[in-house]
Amino acid sequence: MDETRLPSLNGIRSFVAAARHLSFTAAARELNVTQGAVSRSVQALESELGVPLFRRVGRAIELTPAGAVFYPQVADALGRIAVASQSVRRLEQGGVLSISLLPTFALRWLVPRLHRFQQRHPDILVDVSTAEHTVDFNAEPIDLALRYGFGQWPGAETTLFMTEEMGVFCSPALPRLKPLSSPTDLRTHRLLLHTTRPESWPEFFAAQGVTPPDSGQSPGFEHFFMIAEAAALGMGVALLPLFLVREELASGRLVQPFPQTYKPAKAYYLLHAPGRGRSRKIGLFKDWLLEEAASA
Repeated sequence: MDETRLPSLNGIRSFVAAARHLSFTAAARELNVTQGAVSRSVQALESELGVPLFRRVGRAIELTPAGAVFYPQVADALGRIAVASQSVRRLEQGGVLSISLLPTFALRWLVPRLHRFQQRHPDILVDVSTAEHTVDFNAEPIDLALRYGFGQWPGAETTLFMTEEMGVFCSPALPRLKPLSSPTDLRTHRLLLHTTRPESWPEFFAAQGVTPPDSGQSPGFEHFFMIAEAAALGMGVALLPLFLVREELASGRLVQPFPQTYKPAKAYYLLHAPGRGRSRKIGLFKDWLLEEAASA
């Protein structure tokens, strides 16, 4: 026998059960197989090892010296395999769920709601990080991501999460200083730019049939929450997703000077590695996110 080759795991399981009970019949009941199956597995294991593990004493069996040495070691090994397997199952069923979100979405939408998921599933610990890059699920320890785009990312399965409607917002003081009652009035106002979505203002003006003004002197901001704060402080007019500014509207820090909006072709998508949607923790979190989006 090749000494580096491991013996049959099935044979070891049969041997350990029979050695524990000193009975092939009791071992068969434990393993839910026939007595003959246990006997054959043990005989195959003895052939692999080249040494007898049991001897018959009348109608009973007992361990040979080799079997007595072998039993405690392989029984311990099987126990450790069982513990390791249980740990892996628990990790998959609960454990840590690593999610990567867009910064403003995490701050304004997810975090205020996240306690509801934790109350429902306390065994799943959610680890939140923010980023906007294309996720490489093979190289990054991320279970689930939320990204904005057309729904196609390499190496990822996608689920449409939420479409977006964008409107114009500003400080309540701004319309009192200069007319701002329609999209055409924007030509005389400073526009606040989203540097990672430079197409937003041109798309808005195109949707309204209005020629866009020169935005060369407009300040730029990387994230929506920065733009919302700049607009509330009177720095200019912002084009923002409606669902992200409800707090400012409710408090009166921002107003929507006219009702015209537009819906971008892009949308928010949930992404995970191919096949990982069957994971319990990913499935539960996706279902909860979609439930929250529907209720919102």
